[in-house]
Amino acid sequence: MRWNLTAILLAAVHAAAGLVLLVFSSWFIAACAIASPGFNYMIPAVVIRALALLRIASGYAQMWLGHRELLDHLADIRSCLFQRLRDCRRPAQDASIEALAHHTEAQAAIWVAWIAQNAGAILMLMIGQLTLLWWVPQLAWYGWLLLLAYVVITAWTCLKSMSAIQHLQTQQQHFRNEADNQLAAVSLWHLQLQYKLADASATWLARNLAEQHTESGRSSLHLVSLSLLLMLLAQPDLPYQGQAVLLVPVMLLLSARDWLSAAIASQPALSGYLHSKKELQSLPVEPVKRIRGPSTLGHFGLRQFQIPGLPVPPIDLDLEPGKVLLLKGSSGSGKSSLLQAICGLLPASGKRLANHLPLQDGVVDNWHLALQHPLCLSATLAENLQIARPDASYSDMQQALRKGNLYHLVNALEEWMGQGGRQLSGGELKRLNLVRALLTNTLLWCMDEPFEGLDSHQQQLLAETINQAAKNRIILIASHVQPPNLRVTQIINLDDLVESAQSLLSVYPCLTAP
Repeated sequence: MRWNLTAILLAAVHAAAGLVLLVFSSWFIAACAIASPGFNYMIPAVVIRALALLRIASGYAQMWLGHRELLDHLADIRSCLFQRLRDCRRPAQDASIEALAHHTEAQAAIWVAWIAQNAGAILMLMIGQLTLLWWVPQLAWYGWLLLLAYVVITAWTCLKSMSAIQHLQTQQQHFRNEADNQLAAVSLWHLQLQYKLADASATWLARNLAEQHTESGRSSLHLVSLSLLLMLLAQPDLPYQGQAVLLVPVMLLLSARDWLSAAIASQPALSGYLHSKKELQSLPVEPVKRIRGPSTLGHFGLRQFQIPGLPVPPIDLDLEPGKVLLLKGSSGSGKSSLLQAICGLLPASGKRLANHLPLQDGVVDNWHLALQHPLCLSATLAENLQIARPDASYSDMQQALRKGNLYHLVNALEEWMGQGGRQLSGGELKRLNLVRALLTNTLLWCMDEPFEGLDSHQQQLLAETINQAAKNRIILIASHVQPPNLRVTQIINLDDLVESAQSLLSVYPCLTAP
C-alpha cells in the first residue's frame, strides 16, 4: 500500500508538472510577445526547464514503481487464489484459467490503470481551476463548466464500459467454450461434410463496442472544450484583452482533451476490476477432502470402482508392491479419468482399498499423480522440482535428475525455465514429470501417458527408470504406448471391458447397463 500511494503521488506530480508547464509556457509565450525590452527571459526559461525535468523524472519513477508494485500485487492475488483453489475441485477448468490469466491482472492493475490516472486528472482540474481563479477570476466559470462536463462524461463512460465489459466477457467465454468443444471433437472432423470453426466475430464486435464508448467520451470532452473556447472568444467585451494571462484559459480549454483523455480512457479498467472481482468471488469450486494414506502400502485394490458418466463397467483390482498395471484404451475411453478418480480428484462409486482396508473419499496425500501434460512454471529448475517436495535438497534433486535421464540439467538448478528462460522440449517435460515423481517418495504412482511424444530410445530409458522405481511401490500407467522393456505385470483394456459389458447386455437385455 505504501508503494501504491507513492506511485500515485508521483503520477499526480507528473500530471501537475505537465499542466503547470502548459500554463506557464502559455503565459511566457504571450508575455514575450508584448513584453518591454527590459523583460527578464532567463528566470521563466529556467522554470520551464525545471518543470520539464520534473515531469520526465516523476513519469519514469511512477512507471517503474507502479509496475513493480503491480507485479508484487499480482503475485499476492494469485497466491491467495491458489490458496483458495487448494484442496478444491474445479468443475469448469477453463474458468480457473480465465481467473488467473485475466481477472487477477485486472485486479492488480487497478492502481496503475485507473486510480493513478484519475488522481492525476483531479489534481490537474484543481490546479487549472485555482489558476483561473487567481489570474482570470472573471473567466473562472469556464473552468467550472469544464469540470462539470468532465464529471458527466466520465460517469457516462464508466456506466457504458461496465455493460460493454460484461458483454465482452460473456462473448469471450462463449467463444472459449465453443473452441474447447470443437477441439475435443477433432477426431470426428473428417466425418463431417461441412465444419464451421468457432466464430470470434462476436467477441471482436464486443471489443470494438467497448473501445467506441471510450472514444465517444474523449470526443465529447473535446467537443465541450472547443465549444467553451468559442464561447470565450466570442464573448463581447472580453476581459483581460491585451494581457498575457488571457492565453491561460485559452490553452487550458484547447488542450483539455490531451490532459484529461487518459483518465476517461481508464474507465474500462474500473469496469474490468469490478467485473473481475465479482467473477473471482463467484468462482465455482467444490471442496475436496484430503486424507493421509497408510505409511506402508502392502496392498492396493478396487472394489466395484466406477466413474459416473463413463461407459466403463465397475472394476475390481488387487496390486502389491513391485507390480505395474497398464491401462489401455482408445482416446476418450476414460484412462485419465480413472487415474484421477483413484487419487481422489474425481468422484467415483465403489471402494478404494489400502492394505485390504477401505479408504475414505478424498485426495490421498502420499499418492502421486503425474499428469499427461506436465507444466513448467516460469521459475528456476529447483523451484519447479520443489513443487513435488518443498524440502528437497539440491543433492536430492540432482540425484533424481540423473535417474530421470536429465543429466544435462544436473548443474542447472538455478537456471530460469519457461517464459524468458530456457524452454524445455516435450520429451524433457515428460522426464521432468518422472523426476518430480521420484522426489515425492510416494508409495503409489498414477502416471498418465508418460511415454507420449518420446522417441523409442527415450521411451526405453524412461521405462527402465519406472522398472527400478516399481521395486518398492505400486505403479499404475495409462498409456497407448508400451515400450518392450517395460515390465508390466497386469493389463486392463478399458475398450475390452466396455465391449464385454455391451455383449453381456445384448445377451441378457434384462440387465441394467452400468
